Parts: sequence; structure tokens; C-alpha cells
Amino acid sequence: MIHLALFLCACASLLAPVASQDIFSNRESFSQSLTLARKIHTDVHVLLNKYKEVQIGSKSFEDYSLLMSSLPTVNLKYTTWLGMEDSERLLVNLKDLHIFWIHMDAKRIYELESVPRSQLAQNMQEVLLDIRDLQYQMKHQLESLETPAPETLSQSVPDALLNPQNEWLSKLQGYIILRDLERYLGKVVRDFTLLRTKYQQ
Repeated sequence: MIHLALFLCACASLLAPVASQDIFSNRESFSQSLTLARKIHTDVHVLLNKYKEVQIGSKSFEDYSLLMSSLPTVNLKYTTWLGMEDSERLLVNLKDLHIFWIHMDAKRIYELESVPRSQLAQNMQEVLLDIRDLQYQMKHQLESLETPAPETLSQSVPDALLNPQNEWLSKLQGYIILRDLERYLGKVVRDFTLLRTKYQQ
């Protein structure tokens, strides 16, 4: 986790001069994206706790030894994060959130097929719609930075996700997806906090 003091220093150190027209075109956009990213982060946190209670049996369940190789990494060195270009931050977040979206949608479909049907599927759908909105915003932000967004992103779903060995493994997969998405969204929030600060100057 990036300490608050270091994060604020990073914001200050990355405040390079920006053309006035770019400031006006991006300031409001980054602020809106930060608000949406914070909302998604909060909603995923709530959903994760609900998922653990319903599917795992305990809100307090935690096991960071459980991993899925098909998910984006949630650990990023501070020096690497600090050295990223604005467009690079957006492009990485866009691609990684798409991967999380595919994984969560697969679990949403699984929940729809469960008997009795749980409310989790509806909660997941709401988060997925917000992630789509955030991705749409990021594509426009990339265009404003003169960086082309990828026209298509992979739609493939890992076979292990589509065909889990058993029901318990499928439930653990859902936990891992939501846990890692919550942690990744923390980075997305930091990115938009930095970008908003930079373009407000």
C-alpha cells in the first residue's frame, strides 16, 4: 500500500506543465472517473463481504494464498507506478479491468444458474455496468491524450473458470475475483486521484 505521505509527494512531483486546452478537456473527466472509481471500489467491498457470507460461510474469511493466474497482478512497485505516463496508466487500467469484467461476468452467469437464485447475480451486474461506464470514460480520455484505445479486447474466458472441478472451487474462484478486483480498484482510485490533481494545476 502506498502511504499517504508518499502518495501526496508523488502527486506533487508529477505536476508537469500541461497545455491549457488539455486541462480544460480532461479536468472534469478525470474528476468524474475518480468519483465513479470510488463508488465501484466501495460497491465491490460490500459485494465481497456479502459473497463471503453467502458462499463461503463467513465474512471474516481471508486466504491470500489462493490465486488465479488468469487475473491481472494487483501488486505494483512504487517506483514503477511513479514512472508511468498518463496514457500508460489509463491503458493498463482499461485492459486489466476488462479481464476482471470477463471473470466476474462468468461468475454472474454461474449465480444466475444457482438454485435457489441469490441476489449476488444482480449485485454483480450492477458493478459490471459501472465498470463498463468507467472503461468508456477511459477510452475517451486516451483519445484526448492522443493515444488510441484498443479497438477490441480479448473475450476469452479461462477454461478453469467455465468448468471448475467442483462447486467449492467455483465459490473460491468468485472470492478470489472479488478480492483481487477490490485491491486493484484501490490502484485505479490512486491513479485518478493523481491525474485529477495534475490536470487541476
